[in-house]
Amino acid sequence: MRPYMGSAITSVLLTAALPAALLPAIANATALSARPESTRQHAAARNFDELDCEGPEEDRLPPSDSGQGGVHQPGGTTPSPTSSPAANPTSTHRGLRADAVKWPKNVPDLDDAKRMLGELDVHTFDSSGFQRTYFGGKSCWVLHGADKCPTRELALKALSEIPVTLKGTCKVVGGRWHSAYDEMTLTNPLRVDIDHIVPLRVAWGSGARDWPEYKRRAFANDLSGSPQLIAVSTWSNREKGDKGPEKWLPKGYECMYSRSWVGVKDYYGLSVTNAEKNKLQQVLDHCPS
Repeated sequence: MRPYMGSAITSVLLTAALPAALLPAIANATALSARPESTRQHAAARNFDELDCEGPEEDRLPPSDSGQGGVHQPGGTTPSPTSSPAANPTSTHRGLRADAVKWPKNVPDLDDAKRMLGELDVHTFDSSGFQRTYFGGKSCWVLHGADKCPTRELALKALSEIPVTLKGTCKVVGGRWHSAYDEMTLTNPLRVDIDHIVPLRVAWGSGARDWPEYKRRAFANDLSGSPQLIAVSTWSNREKGDKGPEKWLPKGYECMYSRSWVGVKDYYGLSVTNAEKNKLQQVLDHCPS
């Protein structure tokens, strides 16, 4: 049975999972979705519209940073040289693919992914009217627990291959993450994005436009329900942007990524397009058992 399919119990669980102050009324979410286009603020066009979510501005990598053998310093604009192969995107780990990436929880196995894909509704995709703020207001991430740690910091901690180094209670300043999107191994969290496997724009155009806002917040901050959040390099996340699997797949990790994508769409009851379903079916059919 899919969660979020009209169950009152699910609503209670969602309410318990997120701070009460972060759960706006359904009526407010409906009004937000219906806001006239003319009243919205339009940001400059760019490939990745969640760039502002990856840490404070002074800690963010400049758009010109390509990651070629550099370690970014907070507040700087130029990466400093380093000989560490872990910082070089050309340093690959082909023999470690099965274990190098720490994938999110609840990735369905191959048989389940095939079954789930076959059960997903097929509809035309329409992302018109999408805005990132519909999935959490002005804040990119919600705060969790008594320490009020943002989702990003908790995801960095959960997805690091080694115990992380913290500054204060929440802020992750060290760890090690292997990016499935480009085979980079990263030790500087400033170079790590927490990506939504199913981008928010894709979710919006696949059914999330009809959700109450609290559900969209839950989707954007899902740390354990579905395999939605993954740690990847900043540059590969920019390359992926809002593309679906029919247009973009991580080379070498097509199977795990496709299984994760299907798992997220099944968990939230989102639809797929014909092209999307055909591509996912093609990938899953060639995955090793």
